[in-house]
Amino acid sequence: MHADGDWQAVEGVLTKDMATVSEYLQTWKLKLSTTKTVSAAFHLNNKEAKRELKVKCNNETKKLTSRVALLRQLAGFGWGVGATTLRIATLALVQ
Repeated sequence: MHADGDWQAVEGVLTKDMATVSEYLQTWKLKLSTTKTVSAAFHLNNKEAKRELKVKCNNETKKLTSRVALLRQLAGFGWGVGATTLRIATLALVQ
């Protein structure tokens, strides 16, 4: 997790963090599924809602989910999240 006003700085920090995770996984002979790994960006500026972060892991760019997609996941049947939790999550994202 990282907060910054500069998108390139965020991308750099998250890519560095992914390199650390990758090293750990290699140490324990585990493999990260980069095609299934997703990053999420939360921002206050709706003008940036469609911006794609370029976070890399093992020289592959990771996918980015929007905050709307995260709410859809919470609302899904598998999670069983109640209306109160959805309301709090939505308010947190709007704030």
